Amino acid sequence: MMLAYRKANDVKQGGGTVVNSPQQVRSDESTNLLPLVDAVREATSMRPALSTVLRWSQKPNQHGVRLQTWKVGGRRLTSVEAVRAYIDATTQAADTGQLPTATNRQRNDAHQKAMAELERQGI
Repeated sequence: MMLAYRKANDVKQGGGTVVNSPQQVRSDESTNLLPLVDAVREATSMRPALSTVLRWSQKPNQHGVRLQTWKVGGRRLTSVEAVRAYIDATTQAADTGQLPTATNRQRNDAHQKAMAELERQGI
């Protein structure tokens, strides 16, 4: 993969604001940027609402995963690879979740039951 860099102070945004950090631009033909919903449809064969995919890209989900996007010409775009990476990371984070823990009442009930069994056996 070939990477091209451009100096931030050479790039002006609308309104005359200068971008202060260098940007890394990918020049890899395998990364085709698509509109958000189209990329999700290509990756999953499902067509979610635009608001759903925008939410995925704007803030991390409950597992701390966010969809990678690029802003090109005022539009948010992403790649099929980024969607697959988002789905994989979300699935992995969800699958490694902890087993549900017992409540205090459940623990107390189990303790009382065990104590009654021990007393019944004379221990």
